[in-house]
Amino acid sequence: MKILSGYIDNHCNFKLAVTKVIILKMIRKLQESDINGLNNLKPDDWNFDFEEFINKYFKDDFYYAFVIIHEKKIVGTGSVFLKAKIGWLGNIIIAKKYRGKGLGFEMTEFLVRFLKEQGCETQLLIATKLGESVYNRVGFKKISEYICFDLKLEEHNPISKSIRPLQKSDILAVYNLDFKANDEDRRHLLDKHYGTGFGYFNRDKELLGIYLPDFGNGLILSENEIVGFEFLKIKHSQTNQRTLIPIENTAGISFLESLGNRVGVTASRMIMGKENKWNPKYIYSYGGGYCG
Repeated sequence: MKILSGYIDNHCNFKLAVTKVIILKMIRKLQESDINGLNNLKPDDWNFDFEEFINKYFKDDFYYAFVIIHEKKIVGTGSVFLKAKIGWLGNIIIAKKYRGKGLGFEMTEFLVRFLKEQGCETQLLIATKLGESVYNRVGFKKISEYICFDLKLEEHNPISKSIRPLQKSDILAVYNLDFKANDEDRRHLLDKHYGTGFGYFNRDKELLGIYLPDFGNGLILSENEIVGFEFLKIKHSQTNQRTLIPIENTAGISFLESLGNRVGVTASRMIMGKENKWNPKYIYSYGGGYCG
C-alpha cells in the first residue's frame, strides 16, 4: 500500500488545543495487529462486527485503512475503498471520549487528500446526521437520502420459482445489473458475495434482480418493481434485518411502508468531484455505508 509520507510527517503530526489540553496525534496505516479491539471504538447503535468487517477486506488491494494514534493508543479509524477513478470513504470512527474535538474532520481531510493523490475523480460516502456537517466542511455535498426500515414479517409466501441461487455463469449479468444501478465497476465487491446470493430470472433466463444477503446489510437490486418487492419480503422474513432505500425509489418505500413502520431518514449520500449517473430506483436495499 502506498502511504503519503508528507501526510504522515507533516500533516498528521500536529497539536490541537482542546479545553486547555494539548492532544498530540498521528495518522498512520492500519496494521493487522491493530484490528483486535476496534469494536470498542464504534458507536453503540452500529450493530455490526467492525473487526470481522476489517478482516474481510484487510488484504484486498482496493481497501486502505488508517488509524489515529494518541498516547500510543488508537482513538480513531477511517478507510477508503478505491477502484479505478471512484472511491468510497467509510467507517470514520472516533472513540467516544475524543468526539467533538476535530479528529473526525482531520481523518476525513486525510482520506480526501489520500484519494486525490491516487487519481480518484469521484469521492462518495454515506453520512449519519452526526457526521454530515463535518463532511460539508471538507467539501462534500448531499445528493440523496436513505430511509431506514426495521421490520419482521410474520409469514412469507412461497418463494417464486423464478428465483434460484446464483451460479458462476450468472456473474456477467450480475455485473451488468449492478453497473446499471451504481454506474461504477464493483466487480471486486460482487465477487466476494454473489456466491451466496439469489437471482430472479424471467422465462428467457434473463436476470431481472439480485439479492446478496452477505453484502453489507443485504444488497437488493432490480429493474422490476415486483422483483424488488419479492426480494424485500424474503429478506424481512428473517430476524434483525435492516433495509436502507434511496428516497428516489418511491415504489420500494411505499411497499415497505405497507409492511411495517419505518425508522425514518437516517443517512445522506454525499459526493465530491465528478458526479456519476447512478440509478437509485434500481436499489431496493443498499449494501453498506462503505459502498452505497
